[in-house]
Amino acid sequence: MTVRTFFFPTVFSLIVASCSAPQTENNAAAHWISSGTVVWNVPVDADRYSLELADTTVELRHIGSYADSSTQRYRHLLGWPMFEVDLSEELVRSAIQGRITATADDRVVSRVQFAGLLDERFAYDGDLGPVYHSDRIEVSVWAPTAQNVALNLFSDDKALTSTLQADSLAPAPGVWRFTVAKNQDRAFYTFSVTVYHPETDTVQTLEVTDPYSVSLSANGRHSQLIDLANSRDLKPAGWDNLEKRLPRATDITLYEAHVRDFSLFDESVPAEHRGKYLAFTHTNSTAMRHLKRLADAGMSHLHLLPVNDIGSVNEIVAERVDVTDSLRDQFAAWADGDPATTLIQQRYSEPSRSGGMAAKDGYNWGYDPVHFNVPEGSYATEPDGPTRVKELREMVGALHRIGLNLVVDVVYNHTYEDGLRATSVLDKIVPGYYHRYDPVSGKVETSTCCFNTAAENTMMERLIIDSVILWAREYKIDAFRFDLMGHHPKAVMQRLRERLASLTLENDGVDGANIYIYGEGWNFGEVADNRIFEQATQFNMGGTGIGNFNDRMRDAIRGGNFTDRGRNQGFTNGLYLFPNEDAGDDRAAQKAALLDAADRIRVGLVGNLSTYMYQNRFGDVVPGSNEWIGYTRQPQETINYIDKHDNETLWDNTQTKLPLDMGMDNRVKVHLLSNAMIQYGQGVPFFHMGTDILRSKSLDRNSFDSGDWYNTVDFTLDTHNWARGLPPAWDNETRWDAMRRFFAAPAIRVEKAHMQRTHQGFLEQLRIRYSTPLFRMLHADDIHRRIVFHNTGPDQVPGLIVMSISDAACGGDDLDPALDGLVVVFNATLETVSVTSPAAGMRAHPMSTIGEAVEGTQLRVPALSAGVFVKPQRGARGEMGCNIRM
Repeated sequence: MTVRTFFFPTVFSLIVASCSAPQTENNAAAHWISSGTVVWNVPVDADRYSLELADTTVELRHIGSYADSSTQRYRHLLGWPMFEVDLSEELVRSAIQGRITATADDRVVSRVQFAGLLDERFAYDGDLGPVYHSDRIEVSVWAPTAQNVALNLFSDDKALTSTLQADSLAPAPGVWRFTVAKNQDRAFYTFSVTVYHPETDTVQTLEVTDPYSVSLSANGRHSQLIDLANSRDLKPAGWDNLEKRLPRATDITLYEAHVRDFSLFDESVPAEHRGKYLAFTHTNSTAMRHLKRLADAGMSHLHLLPVNDIGSVNEIVAERVDVTDSLRDQFAAWADGDPATTLIQQRYSEPSRSGGMAAKDGYNWGYDPVHFNVPEGSYATEPDGPTRVKELREMVGALHRIGLNLVVDVVYNHTYEDGLRATSVLDKIVPGYYHRYDPVSGKVETSTCCFNTAAENTMMERLIIDSVILWAREYKIDAFRFDLMGHHPKAVMQRLRERLASLTLENDGVDGANIYIYGEGWNFGEVADNRIFEQATQFNMGGTGIGNFNDRMRDAIRGGNFTDRGRNQGFTNGLYLFPNEDAGDDRAAQKAALLDAADRIRVGLVGNLSTYMYQNRFGDVVPGSNEWIGYTRQPQETINYIDKHDNETLWDNTQTKLPLDMGMDNRVKVHLLSNAMIQYGQGVPFFHMGTDILRSKSLDRNSFDSGDWYNTVDFTLDTHNWARGLPPAWDNETRWDAMRRFFAAPAIRVEKAHMQRTHQGFLEQLRIRYSTPLFRMLHADDIHRRIVFHNTGPDQVPGLIVMSISDAACGGDDLDPALDGLVVVFNATLETVSVTSPAAGMRAHPMSTIGEAVEGTQLRVPALSAGVFVKPQRGARGEMGCNIRM
């Protein structure tokens, strides 16, 4: 995901302020990590150290330097001075409900961070949120630092009807449980939490929603009591009998979409359902017919950008400013008059960004979570109450009927807001716990764009796992894509994988063992290089079965993103082979870069395996991990992709790389060749919605808040979004001059025929992939034995990758009884190539329209194309060569 969104005010109230005036301290470098241990980055030169509690001073005894990293929890504090503290259970409970400081010689030196203490003494594994029983509803909230918690009940019109105090017999210390009469089903509720908050250094009573909410009022102002599991009116027909037997991981292909983009301008969908969950239920709509063609060709999963409750979109349509028909006509007129007009982007950003349409419309990617367990209301026909629950379930069922499983994009690495801000929830319930704080200053970390959560803390880990299990059980979600997964501990992701695997069709209605997990394993921010814990990053996750996005193959194919690499070309778009106007004259450097890209692509084609042995461009036989390329142990651990919602679309990025005078026929071929490298590789392919019809965002590199105009997709193919106005200034203005040059290029003119040809070519690639298991091998050992690259080493023909996959006896089991093997030839040159086959008796794949096998030994592939050739198995298995380097 990319950067940030804007504040939309919801109403959570600050009711009472009281207590002492703040004292000044310069940091929060003291960490109460367990009941008896404080680690504090302070010079050890004072005579007396202590913890100052509300009414008590407790001595701290220096006992050396912190050296216990056995739990891997506080590795970033190793070497800090360590102190022993001795408090009774009663005093600990009292202490965490107020201000705590660490002092040296009676000077206030540091506030105290105490997430570790809360985990040791107060972690809880019982029910949280609303739980329905035959005679009552119980609502529980974990709030160990609160002095009091009350439950407020509201009528349908949000009038307060009663306030309940917690049961006298709470289930565990720090847990507040309320018994609600069964006739209060569908009542709205909030908590009033009386708690010390470090932001104001006072005890306050805050009104806040439930972190474990399962339904909400519009804009999340109130939680709502509903019974997800048993309410018949919230279940579409046949919901309880909907059981999905999911494919194995390497049989998955992913198509990434956004609920609003998918149908907002699809006139074959009723107006009231456009941009909504229910658009997916109209199986004869233009957009759904498009998905059905993809599913019929083999596509297995639709990936949706976040569908949980977010804070960046006003769910009340009447209060928004959206792109209406009249505004679309005005925008179209401006773009028709000047493809590089700045007028459209001005409507989104002026008079200031906070006052433009970007802050007022219904569009956002949705990486702004508020409530993790509730569907987003702006995609429902009624955002107030549980309509969103049933309609999301209807969407799931409709996709299942056309053969598509569903992925949801989950964003547990940050929240939209924190502290006392309007949409903050977690930090009002337990201030200072759920987020990750700088170990010295105590300021919340924001490296992910927003307010980072701390999955290393027990109850944040629990919230993540509970949330994923809820989505799997109650909404029958089939895979989860983790935003910025590298900010989570590897151990948390492994425990989540194990918990999902325990779900069965027989007991839970869910095939948990085949629910797929993947995410962005980027290594950056305050957790980088395993500083705080072992991260869920690319090179750490090999062997876990969890997927990571493969940026190495992506960048080698497309030449990096125009945003940061400019016109630098990649393997398919002209590097060395047909340089663009800005490529320069260093042909030796260009050739070296092309051969380097070829090596990265080869490793990607074998599932990015760290253990695969191949001959690199220097002639050395090396493992895939060489040069920090391959990081997986099994092919399902790589997500091979060429574009997604972040950065420029494949079409847009490619146009910035190609020579300006290249014709449209070759531009389409380059696009299809780029996608073929994903389709014909081992691992899990991933495609951005619309890449199969040359999707453009008018060169916007970060369209998260750019509205419907720049993000539109027209599945009728009557319109195309290339050169429809310069993209918003806030993330693109520094590249506007270059964009004007591309928009003015007469050779780049997308017509319906180009989109149709691309769509058909993409479907052909999909069908070929699913025609044989040789493209979808599950085990690394099979890949080691069966796949061989030809045309390698320092004397290779530049721009040509030749890969054979054997199903001969030397490969082991007979994976495809119809074939002895196959050969794929990727030709990125401007000439037809002829390659001598590694085995006789080859023929062009029967589903392919590209290439010919001359006399079964010479494989001819046209320029800028990928040809697939097969050797049929007739009788006994043949002797197509295996990998002798394994």
